[in-house]
Amino acid sequence: MKSADQLLLWVVRIGVFLIPFVPLVVSASMFFPFITGKGFAFRIITEIIFGCWLLLALREPLFRPKKSPLFWAVVTFIGIVFVADLFAINPFKAFWSNFERMEGFVILAHLLAYFLVVSSVLNAEKWWYRFFATSVGVSAFLGIYGILQLAGKIVINQGGVRLDGTFGNAAYFAGYMLFHVFLTLFLIARHKTSIPVKWMYGGAIVLQIFTLIFTATRGSGLGLICGLFLISLLVAVLERQSKSLRTGAGVLMILLALLVGGMYTARTSDFIRKNQTLTRFASISVEAAGPRLMVWGMAWQGFKENPLLGWGQEGFNNVFNKYYNPNMWAQEQWFDRTHNIFFDWLISAGLPGLLAYLSLFYGLIWLLWKGNPTDGGESFSLVEKSILTGLLGAYVIHNFFVFDNLVSYILFFSLIAFMHTRFGRPFSFLEKRPVVKDEDTTAIAGSVILIAVVFAIYALNVRPISVSRNLIEGLRPQAKGITENLAFYRKVIAKETLGTQEVAEQTMQSTITVVSAPAVSEDIKKEFLNLAVLAMNREIARAPTDTRLYMFMGGFLNRLGKYAEALPYLEKAHQTSPAKQTTSFELASTYLSMGENTKALTLLKQAFESAPEFSSARRTYAVSAIYAGELTLVDTLLSSTTDVSVRTDESIVKAYYDTKQYPKVIALLKLRLETDPSNPQTHISLAATYFASGNRNEAIKALKKAIELKPDFKAQGEHYINEIKAGRNP
Repeated sequence: MKSADQLLLWVVRIGVFLIPFVPLVVSASMFFPFITGKGFAFRIITEIIFGCWLLLALREPLFRPKKSPLFWAVVTFIGIVFVADLFAINPFKAFWSNFERMEGFVILAHLLAYFLVVSSVLNAEKWWYRFFATSVGVSAFLGIYGILQLAGKIVINQGGVRLDGTFGNAAYFAGYMLFHVFLTLFLIARHKTSIPVKWMYGGAIVLQIFTLIFTATRGSGLGLICGLFLISLLVAVLERQSKSLRTGAGVLMILLALLVGGMYTARTSDFIRKNQTLTRFASISVEAAGPRLMVWGMAWQGFKENPLLGWGQEGFNNVFNKYYNPNMWAQEQWFDRTHNIFFDWLISAGLPGLLAYLSLFYGLIWLLWKGNPTDGGESFSLVEKSILTGLLGAYVIHNFFVFDNLVSYILFFSLIAFMHTRFGRPFSFLEKRPVVKDEDTTAIAGSVILIAVVFAIYALNVRPISVSRNLIEGLRPQAKGITENLAFYRKVIAKETLGTQEVAEQTMQSTITVVSAPAVSEDIKKEFLNLAVLAMNREIARAPTDTRLYMFMGGFLNRLGKYAEALPYLEKAHQTSPAKQTTSFELASTYLSMGENTKALTLLKQAFESAPEFSSARRTYAVSAIYAGELTLVDTLLSSTTDVSVRTDESIVKAYYDTKQYPKVIALLKLRLETDPSNPQTHISLAATYFASGNRNEAIKALKKAIELKPDFKAQGEHYINEIKAGRNP
C-alpha cells in the first residue's frame, strides 16, 4: 500500500480502538450526562472513521465490504427499521430519539457504518484479539471504579446501593459487565498469549462478576448463571476427547445448581434479608415480575394493532398509554420501553423487524457451529464455540428483562463484525470495481467525503450538543438574571433537533417557577409562558396521540390557574389513555376547579373501580364526592379502608371544610391526633375549624395546645386568642 493508504488505515484503526473507551465518557455540561457524552463520542468517532474508510475502500479493494449471512442480516434489519420509522407514529422522534436514550434511526445508521468499518479494517484475528483485550482492560478499570463506589469513595449516581459506574444506570452497567465476562473467557480460551496475561484476564473476570453482582440487576444475574450453565452443558454433552473437560463442566453445572438452590432455600434467612443486593437476587419470581408481565401484555396489544411495521422507534409510550393496565398504578407512569428487547422490536418494527433482529442471533449461531472461516485462521474449538454460545444466551436472558443501550449495541455489533470478518467472502462486483489511485480523482473524492463528514458532524452532533448545553444553562441560575435564562431557552427551542420534547418539558417546568416568582417582571413571565406553550404545541403537532404531551400541557395550564385552557388538552389526554388513573385525576381536578362536580365524580368513580386498592384513587374519588354532596358515598369509601392516612388526608379534610362539614373535619382531625398527638399544625387546623363552627371556647383550647407544642407560635397564637375573646374574627 502507498503511504497515503497506510495513513488512512491507521487513522481508521486508531478510531476503532477508541470505541472501547466510549463507556468512560461522562459529560457534566450536557443534559443526561451519562448518556449524551457517550452517544456523541461514538457518533463523531464513527463518522470520522467511516469517511476515512470510504476513501480507503475506493483506493484499496482489500478493505471493501464482504458478504456473509450476518452482512445480509444486519442490512435487512436496519432496512426494515428504516421503513418502520418512516411510517412511525412520530417519525421525527423515531429518527432522532431523545437525550435520555440517544437511539432512534440515527444510532442504527451509525452502528451500520461502524459494522462496515470495523469488519473491514480489523481484517486479521490478531487485530480482534487486541481490540477485545482493550475492551476487557476498560471493563477491568470500571470494575475497580465500581469497587470504589461500593467503598463510598465515588458517588453512586442513581442513589442507593446499586453500582452504576460511569453509566448512571445499574442495569446498563450490569449488561456491560455481563458481556465482558464471556468475552474475557473467550480470550482466555482462544488468545494464544503468555500465562501472566491469562491470569490478568482471570483477574478481570473476578472484577466483572463482582461488579455485576453489586449492580443487583436480577436479569443480568440470571443471564450470568444461565450462560455459564449453557457453556457447561454444551461441553459436558459434546466434548469427546477430554475427560477432564467433561468432568469440569459437570462440576460447574452442579455448583451452579447448588448456588441457585441455596439462594432459594435461604431466601428468608437474616443473612439474605439484611443484604439489599442478595435480597434482590433472592426475590426473583413470577410475582416479582408482575409489572413486567403487565407491560408485556400492553405491548402484545400494541403489536396486534400494528403487526406489520409496528409503531416506529420511540413509539412504545403511545402503546403504554393506549393499552394502560390500571393495575400498574404503583409503577412508573411513563414507560417508553417494554423492558424486553423482543417486545421492543415488535413494537418498533413489527413482526418483520423482530424476525430480522432474531436473524442476527441465528446468523451468529449458524456461522459459529457450521461456518468455514475464510480469514485463514483456525476453526473455533468446542470450548470456544460453547463460550460464545453462552455469551449469546446470557445476552438474550439479560435483554429479556431489560433493553439495549448504546454501549450494549456497540458490544453486540462488535461481536457480529468479528464473526462476519472470519466468515465473510468478497463481493465479486466490488472487487472488480476500479480503484481510485490518481491524485486528482482522490482529491475530488476526498473533498466530497470531507464535506459530507463535516456536515454530518455538525447536523447530527454539534447542533444537538449546543441544545443540550444551552438547556443546562437555561436550568441553572445565571449571573445576569432570569433574562439570560430566557435567552438560553430561546436558543434551544429555535433548533429543531434531538431532544425537542425534553426541551419543551423543561421549559414548562422552569416557567412555573418563573411565573410564581414575585421579583420577575410581567413581560418576562409572559415571554416564558409563550415560549413554553409554543414549544409544547409544536410537539403535540408532531405527535397528536401522545398522552404525555397533553398531560404536560394541561397540567402546566392548571398550575397557572388557566382551567378553561387546560380542559381540552386534558380531555384529549383522557381520550388517548382512558384507563390511566393519573389522567383522570388531572382532568377531574380541572372539572372541580370549574365547578363541574358531577363530571369529576363520574370520572373518578371509573378510576377508583378500575383499581380499588389504589389509595390515591380512593382519596381523590372521596374528595370529588364531598364536593358533589354525595356524603353517603364518602362514608362508604372511607369506612372501607383501615388506612388512617387516607381517611385523614389533607385533601379530604379541606373538601369537608370547603363544604362547611365542620363536624366531619373535627372528627378527622381528632383521628389524626390519635396517631400524632404532638403535631401543632393539626391543633391549629382544629382551632380554625372550631372557630368556623362557632365554638370559640374549643378554638381557644386548641390554640393553647398549639402554643404549648410550638413555643415560637406563642405571639401569633395569643393574638388569635385575644381576638376570639374580644368577639372579633382573627
